[in-house]
Amino acid sequence: MLPEFLMQAATDVKAALASQNEKLVISESCTGGLVATLLTSLPGISDFFCGSAVVYRWDTKMKWLGVQPETLEKYTDVSRETAREMALGVLNQTPEATLAASITGHLGPNAPTHQDGLICIAMARRIITELHNPPDLITVESFQSDTLIDEFSIESHLAGQELTLRQQRQLAAARQLLKLVLNALER
Repeated sequence: MLPEFLMQAATDVKAALASQNEKLVISESCTGGLVATLLTSLPGISDFFCGSAVVYRWDTKMKWLGVQPETLEKYTDVSRETAREMALGVLNQTPEATLAASITGHLGPNAPTHQDGLICIAMARRIITELHNPPDLITVESFQSDTLIDEFSIESHLAGQELTLRQQRQLAAARQLLKLVLNALER
């Protein structure tokens, strides 16, 4: 069902959320809710996980999260700028959350060459829980998912399952998002 290496990453995030008494919200584009699926498969996660907005299209990113049309027009949805606005937007929409993560990218096929396999992840934190205080951006990073597949040897963790390149990229992207959430919680 769900790959063990991803379940372990989700379990580590849950433990870190509990130890830091943080509440997480996520906005997912290219992973299509995979990270939320991993987290919600863990008993007791509702104490620490507020939810996930799956915002696959431009219009949804704008209406649900407040991503600016100018950002999408200038940088597209596969950009650090869009990931930043997604993380800040989902945190602003979720008053009880203290930590937000977002991911956007193009996992192919048929992606423009400069976007093929590219993912962008942002993290934001609300230090003061009063809503009139804006959240702080922690990090915005971009990664090539094919490099992540190779670095982590995704195929060796799949026990002979044959997945498309897009599916492998989604697994690598989900793992990287969970890794960055864990890093943010350990700061």
